[in-house]
Amino acid sequence: MIATIKSEWRKSRFRPAFLVGAALIAGLTVLAFSANWYMATHPGSADHPVLLSSLYPVHFVANVLGAGFPLGAAMAIVLGAIFAGSEYSWGTLKTVLTQGPGRLTSWVGRVVVFVAWMGIMTVVLFVVGGAYSAVIALFQNQTISWPELETIAKGFGVIWLVFAVNGAIGMVLGVVIKQSAAALGIGLVYLLAVEVIAVRFIDSLSNGAFKWIGDLFVGQNAGALISSITPPPVAPSIGAEQALAVLAAYFVALLFIAGGLIRMRDVT
Repeated sequence: MIATIKSEWRKSRFRPAFLVGAALIAGLTVLAFSANWYMATHPGSADHPVLLSSLYPVHFVANVLGAGFPLGAAMAIVLGAIFAGSEYSWGTLKTVLTQGPGRLTSWVGRVVVFVAWMGIMTVVLFVVGGAYSAVIALFQNQTISWPELETIAKGFGVIWLVFAVNGAIGMVLGVVIKQSAAALGIGLVYLLAVEVIAVRFIDSLSNGAFKWIGDLFVGQNAGALISSITPPPVAPSIGAEQALAVLAAYFVALLFIAGGLIRMRDVT
């Protein structure tokens, strides 16, 4: 297993998709902080004013969480679809499996490497966000104070899990469709449109009698888990424990389904 993980890491560490993804998450963070900084210093430029103090380092976790979801989650779906689906397009999966490790061993190794990359993207998100918030504080001649280490650790873990779960959606679609382009397209449409419409429709039925079904969707639980780190004015209907359990269940189930398909189907 360790040898499989090492080989997958050597194969993937310079993969353009992951390097571009890390660069994009950094750029997304810079863009989000820059836009909020501009709106904070130009109050008449936004419908919802941004407080300049909310951009200082003590609040940087809340800001990077906002940058990481949902756009960062969408990027994770794209990377997952490319990571799993491109192996079929290139014909490399068949070559990998003929060299030694079994199908499930190879799949587990790929999952470990992918989750590690989601962790790297989370590190990039937090490092860039923290650095930019410090720049804002220095530019405004404010003292730099950071949030508690526990808050940073919780925020880091939450975004890492959100990235991993959404990336698993992309990986499953890549395995099911056996290509990356259609898989990432379907994944993005689901995250940014289908799930939103479905949840709104379900929540509107019978005066909210079926809201519990809408509360089982990935996006709803990701948002609730993020809200547990930076509580909004109105508390979400989903508790942090439930959100964590649902997301973990999605992650395990999705990767189990993909592994089963790889185990049973022709890989070409």
